[in-house]
Amino acid sequence: MDSARPIDSPGKMSEVVRRFGVIPFFKGAVSGWSIEELTAPGCWFDDGPDSVILGPWDWKIDVVREGDIAYGKFLGGKAAFATVRWYRELMNWRRSLPRFRMALGEPYKAVSSSDKLFKYLSGPVLDIIRREGAVETGRLRLLCAEAVTPSVVRALGARYKALLTPSVKKNVMDSIVQFLQSGTWIVTGDFERVYRGPDLHYNGWQRASNTTPDGLFASFESEGGDQPFWVRAIEGGGPGEGSGLGEGSGLSVPRTPLESRALLISHVQEFFPSAPLKTLEKLF
Repeated sequence: MDSARPIDSPGKMSEVVRRFGVIPFFKGAVSGWSIEELTAPGCWFDDGPDSVILGPWDWKIDVVREGDIAYGKFLGGKAAFATVRWYRELMNWRRSLPRFRMALGEPYKAVSSSDKLFKYLSGPVLDIIRREGAVETGRLRLLCAEAVTPSVVRALGARYKALLTPSVKKNVMDSIVQFLQSGTWIVTGDFERVYRGPDLHYNGWQRASNTTPDGLFASFESEGGDQPFWVRAIEGGGPGEGSGLGEGSGLSVPRTPLESRALLISHVQEFFPSAPLKTLEKLF
């Protein structure tokens, strides 16, 4: 398939995503498993100042707008696509991990500086996105300012104050959004093309909105069977009670989180048998 280089249009890009079920945007540790490597020669975008080739960088907008494909930085912190079928498995696994459940306000011993930020701010950011439905990252920075109370600054330490006030700095918010995407709490909802200059030229600059997969994909039915604990907790009390994810039950799968992770890894190995297990475990 790599030698065929099939991606030369938005439609072909969508076909590739649906064939693999989950696939990184940029090339990585597993050779051949990326949109970049499967793009036809001459179609991969050029981000130079005079670029007219946008290719997959722009085509991803059409793919996301199909409505049943997730896009976000959820594979090793890098951008990736996943169909609802496989994204549900990722949700089942990632939402079981204590580190990502910080976003629900659950206990977690945050040691690194980044985890301390996530502990205090990922929850408020997630609440804002749930409340608004879809929010562009720039607006999130302003809305999140209310959550940066003096007590939060004291808890984090004085050195964080300049990063959080009078608004949350862009690199900090980008990190929080990536954390929430990795935890499968949020995905990219849509893209807005940005036209700049006197001639309103579009060279690939885009603004992305953030939304919840629970809201975006809620209409897709579950496979049935027993629900994972994070859905049971949402609907029937327990650790996640009051988390506001009641609409997410339509995305449940009849497997344990560990079974979902194993299924994802074995699915990728069907296409790439030589992919090292440790490499895939780092991604999932």
